[in-house]
Amino acid sequence: MRISVLLLLMLLLFCPRYAMAQAKAKSFCLLKDRLFVQQVSDIYLNPQTYGDKIVQIEGFFEKYMDENNQERYAIFRKTAGCCGDDGRAGFEFVYKKEKLKFIQYEWIMVEAIVKERASDVYLEAISVVKKDKGKTKEFVL
Repeated sequence: MRISVLLLLMLLLFCPRYAMAQAKAKSFCLLKDRLFVQQVSDIYLNPQTYGDKIVQIEGFFEKYMDENNQERYAIFRKTAGCCGDDGRAGFEFVYKKEKLKFIQYEWIMVEAIVKERASDVYLEAISVVKKDKGKTKEFVL
């Protein structure tokens, strides 16, 4: 009897945590160095697959002005291009909480939700933080 009660108590305490951990793992996507370009391409080709996931990406910060003179943000990494190493892989992102004051090409980390508009894919940032690059690669294939 005591063992049954103890087992029941353990199930009640640990199963919800396990279920929450599993749900979080299924709803999170980390873009890693090794498959960075492939993962970025997959998100562009299949955005509906990532729509309910939080995507975490590290890369260079870029701020630019669009044709309507609105400030835009992008996160990217360098990759092979048509003329050597002049390519880029990454996303435009929006951050609605505040205007970002990072220095151009500063290393940042963005956690975001994948969104679509017309024929474009972008990230809606939940958090944007300055990050130490550490061992993370700035050039990826």
